Parts: sequence; C-alpha cells; structure tokens
Amino acid sequence: MRDGLDINHAYEILGLEPGASQAQVKQAYRKLVKIWHPDRFSNQKQKQEAEEEIKKINAAYNKLKSERISEIPTPENSSSRTNSPKISVNRWNWETFYNSGMDNATQGRYEEAIADFTHAIRLNPNYIEAYKYRGLVCSQLGYEHRATSDLNKAAQLELELKNPGAARTSSPPRRASKSKPLAQRLCQKIKRLLRLNRR
Repeated sequence: MRDGLDINHAYEILGLEPGASQAQVKQAYRKLVKIWHPDRFSNQKQKQEAEEEIKKINAAYNKLKSERISEIPTPENSSSRTNSPKISVNRWNWETFYNSGMDNATQGRYEEAIADFTHAIRLNPNYIEAYKYRGLVCSQLGYEHRATSDLNKAAQLELELKNPGAARTSSPPRRASKSKPLAQRLCQKIKRLLRLNRR
C-alpha cells in the first residue's frame, strides 16, 4: 500500500487493541484530536509537533475506516470468518461529511464538526460552505486565527467563482481587505444560527 501504514500500527497510534469496534475507533480518534489540536498550543514548536501528531492520527483513523469496509464478509470468506462483525458500507463523500458536520455543529459537538468539515474540504478543496461553517465553528470555540483563515478562504473562493480572472490578478492585500468584512459578517451570522439551534 502506498501510505505504508500497517493496520496494527494504526491501532497502536489510536491506543487501541487490534480488532477494536468501529465505535471504539471513533471515540479514540475524537479524544486524540481534542488532545493534539494545534490551536491548543501557543509555542510554535509545540504547534508543529501537534500538527504532525494530528496527521498520524488522521492517517490511522482513515486506515482503520477503510479496513473496516474491506472486512465485510463475502460468500468466499464468510465460512472461514464466522465471527467477523457485520459492517454497513457507507459511501462517505464530501457532502456526507459536510452534512455530518452540520449535525454535529447544531448539537454543540464542535470538535467533531470541525473534523467532519475538514474531511469534506480534503475531498473537495473548493467546497465554500464547508470552509464557512468550519470557520464559524472554530470561531465559536475561540480559534479566531483559524476561523479568519477559513472565512477568508471561503470569500476568496466565492470571488473566484463570480469573477474567475479577478481573484488571481488582484494583489493579496486588496483581496484580504475585501474579504475580511464578508468573513466577519459570515461569522456573526453563523454564530447567531448556532445560538438559535442550541436553544
């Protein structure tokens, strides 16, 4: 395999025994993401170490998720693997992750929402709505730098969508000054929506 990550090593990274359930994998992943989130560290060296850890954690989680899908019994191997768990196959695409992120955000599970929006963005790097809502959730948690970055990216993508040549030719300071008020407006709007949904 190209990623070179052994399944046993993936379990080890998440602090699990091989064969852990899907719920245990997800729970361990969420716990580690909260511990190693780069925004929790102010020291630049610690922040870089946290980013490396998050990459390992994400790789391990994705490996175990993909392995779970491949473990579904088929007629050839079902007789030899009578104790294997039955796992439903979900087609997780960028929209599915986005919808899951929206559900988590409205229920106040912000860390999980950020992880879902991040998966959606990885699958579709031009997904404006995922950037907007991840930025708003980050803002809700006090990660203002990250929130501003996401909202500016959303504004930049919208500008490129409306005017494909304009965003590339304008100078970075001008583009940032135009997108900041939009980012602030989006942030305030989403904060109001999140507050309403928590009531």
